[in-house]
Parts: sequence; C-alpha cells; structure tokens
Amino acid sequence: MAEHIIRTGKDGELENLTAADIDEMVRAAVEKGRIVVYFHGGLVPEAAGTTTAKRLGAEFTDVGAYPVFFVWRSGWLEIIRNNLFEIAKEDLFERLLRRVVSWAVGKARAPEGGRGTALPTEGEVRDQLAQRRRIEAPETGEEPFADESTAHTAELSKADEEAFVRDIQIDTELNKALAGAFAARDKPMNQEGSRGVPDVPPKPTRMDDDVLDEIGEGVADGGARGGLSIIALARKAFQVLNAVVARFRDGTDAGVYPTVVDELLRVFYVGDVGGALWNAMKKETEDTFKAGGDRGGRLFLDALAKHLPDDGSVKISLVGHSTGAVFIDNLLRDVARRRRENETPLPETTKFQVVLLAPAATTTHFAETLALAEPMVERLRIFTMDDTSERADRVAGAVYPRSLLYLVSGALERDAKEKSALVPLIGLSRYLSAKEDDDLKRVLASPLKKSALLQETRTYLIVKDRVVLSPTGDDALPGFRAKALSHGAFDNEKLVIESVTGMIKEW
Repeated sequence: MAEHIIRTGKDGELENLTAADIDEMVRAAVEKGRIVVYFHGGLVPEAAGTTTAKRLGAEFTDVGAYPVFFVWRSGWLEIIRNNLFEIAKEDLFERLLRRVVSWAVGKARAPEGGRGTALPTEGEVRDQLAQRRRIEAPETGEEPFADESTAHTAELSKADEEAFVRDIQIDTELNKALAGAFAARDKPMNQEGSRGVPDVPPKPTRMDDDVLDEIGEGVADGGARGGLSIIALARKAFQVLNAVVARFRDGTDAGVYPTVVDELLRVFYVGDVGGALWNAMKKETEDTFKAGGDRGGRLFLDALAKHLPDDGSVKISLVGHSTGAVFIDNLLRDVARRRRENETPLPETTKFQVVLLAPAATTTHFAETLALAEPMVERLRIFTMDDTSERADRVAGAVYPRSLLYLVSGALERDAKEKSALVPLIGLSRYLSAKEDDDLKRVLASPLKKSALLQETRTYLIVKDRVVLSPTGDDALPGFRAKALSHGAFDNEKLVIESVTGMIKEW
C-alpha cells in the first residue's frame, strides 16, 4: 500500500514521493475509473495514519476503487491530553476554577427572571470538584455539577463584578498560588500594598507567558500598567466568568464544569493546551495546495487535471476523518480557484462524492467552501455522534469530560478575526438538528447564527440523507449505519466502514 500514500511534512511538502511518482499514481487511479482519496485526522501520529491507510486500503480496493491516502505529520492528541491533566494539577488553576465555578453555579441558580446570585457553599464546590479525582485517578473521576441546569441563568451586574474581584483579592490560597507561579518563572509580581501574600516556594504553572507577564505588570482592562497583580488576575478571571455566563444564556455551553474549563483555558492557557498546534495543523492542510516547491496537494490536483477525461466518467470520493474534513474543504477550494483563474483546471464535468467522519471543520469554513464549490459536490454525507454520545466521549477523563470536538470548538478554535473564540463545528450534532430545542433556539438567536454562518450550514445539512448520527438504530438502511461511540472510532467501526464502502461502490 506504500505506493498509494502521499506523505507530506512541513508546509505540505512531499516526503516520500516525487512529482513523477504522483503523476503515475494518478494515471493508474484514473485508469481504474473509481478513486477514493482519504484524509486521516490531524491528531493521529504519522505511524497510525500509515496503519489506517493499510487497513482501509484493502476495504476500498475490495469495492473496486483505487485508494490514495494523504498522510501528514501530526499526532498531537496525546500532548493535548497530557497537558490538560497537568494543568488540572496546578494549585493556581484549581483556585481559579473554584472561584469561577462557584459564581457560574450561583448565576445559574439565581431566581428565574432575577439578577441575583445564589452562590453554592464552599463545601459544596469543594466536594463537587473532588469528584474529578484530578490527582490520583482523573480517568475514572466524575464530572462536577453534571446535572446543574443553565437554562435560566441570570445576567451579571457591575455589583457582581466588584464582588467577584473582591472574592479573589482576599482569597489567601489563590494569592499564594499566584505568588508561587511568579517565583517559579522568576518574574516580578506587583503585590505592593496587598495583604496576606507571603513569600512562597516556586510552584510552576503552564499559564501562557504573555498572560503571566500582563498579570505581573498589573495590566488593567484599558491597558494601563502598575496595578496589583492579584487585581489584574481577578479582572481576567471575570472575563472568564462573563464568557461562561454568556454561553449559558445563549445555549452554547457544554455544561457548567466543561464550559468553565473551556473559558479558563482560552484566557489563561490556550497556548499550552494546544491552540497554536491546532491552528498549525489546519494550516498544513491549506499550505499543501499552494504554489512553490513539491507540495503534495498541488501536485495531486495537477495530475488529476492532466489525466481525468472530459466525460466525467471517473468517480472520485473524498473521505475525511476529523481534521481531514478541513483538508477536503481546502482541496475543493483550490479546485474552484483553478477553474476561476483558469490555472490547470480540472474538467468541468468533474464531480465529487464527499464523506466526512466526525468532521472538525468549522461551520464558517464549511459554508464558505460550499459557496465556492457546491456545484462540484454531487453527494455529501456526514457520520458523527449524536449529542448524548458526544458529551459522553471524554477526551481527558473527568478533567475534560467532553469529546475532542467539544474541546476544539470551545477552547482551541479562532473566529474570522483570528481571535480565540467559541466556533461551532459541523461534527457537533447539537448545531445540525432539524428540530429546534430550547438551547438551539437560543443559539440561533445569538450572534453566532451570523458570525459562524450557522443558517447557511444548517440549510444545506438538514436536507434528508446528509447527516447520520451514531449510534443508529437497528433498522437503519445500508449506507446509513453507524455504531461509533468515540471520536477516534469512526475510521474503524464496522458499520461506519460498511456504510462508506457501500457509498463508494454504488456511486
């Protein structure tokens, strides 16, 4: 199967083949008359991508297709998981978490229609968070405040902000944790005039350097420097609480505890938890189609343009798992660009069948791709988990008790302005349902409907047969069956593979 693998490295450059090799591969594929191009997920190691290619290669060959696999260097899932576990062990993270969780629960419990706060006791917060077993056994721990409703969350007021900042300022343990973090980084901390902050031993933190620098310099909301570090920390923590409450109110939360973790990671730890890695991986799937050098994606499309007949008789299926969906988006965009600019275009008759498995593409990127390339997509089907299963797929045990797609959407993604923000993914079924429950109604009434192009995405995807939610019932028709119950299972679950290969064979 090695001759069917296009392996790329930095900037999408070829690592195992030459341009002549790809040309010969594509010539043979076109001669076969049925091609499957598979893009693995961006968080699997290169070796695992190669293993997947060998296993699926046999499946695709058995239904009369010529398989081509794009394999690129990634493998960051274990790094992200391990970083989440390490962050959860920090005293500084834990103390911040306690304060924000307490206030988030308090606003969620406020009397309906009111603006008050019903803070839980410190004992309740402590006992709930202890269920995670964050130090000794987070993989088997339980989610804190798992049954807490957020449907009637009260707004935050200026008085709430002042009280929240005061709570942090007088939290002796939080002050100690912050001082320990600065001691470990050998960074200055402005604590002149603050009370109860002893000289403490170093306590390393994974908090982003630039964030810690701002706190150390006492940077205020308006950018002025020179304030107390603990006040600067409190103001940033209030940004977290404000974002959490906003998500509760517009229906985009993932539950109390996971949402607080999302927003703490975004404000304080996004660099370490994997935000930069995630965006670098996505960029690789774009760079491979650019001009210059031996870029695998560009050379593959050049060869298709050269060898495809004009009659549209060659069937091409694009199958992508997780970040592979972003790869497919970028391929379709480049095909559209080639036609628009008349630069080595594929024949006008070329159509694609697209199959996405637990796709990690944002609704924005997907909708923008459709606007450019929808006429060339003859059939599209998404296989992903229903929301109950998505929420039960824990990427980091009780430390982060939601799926990888929830983590990416809630903490790692960026908006159109390249600012860290909550961004819906097309693999999250909560945004795709044709039936609008109360949460979805609130989402569609929020700014996300426009900024994330939710309406455009939903209009396309809620058409019959375009989305299959796993696990399906026993009466599901061939081509619409799936029993995958984790993000990583979609490329090897028996019924999913049978459905995909059936689609390839019948098209």
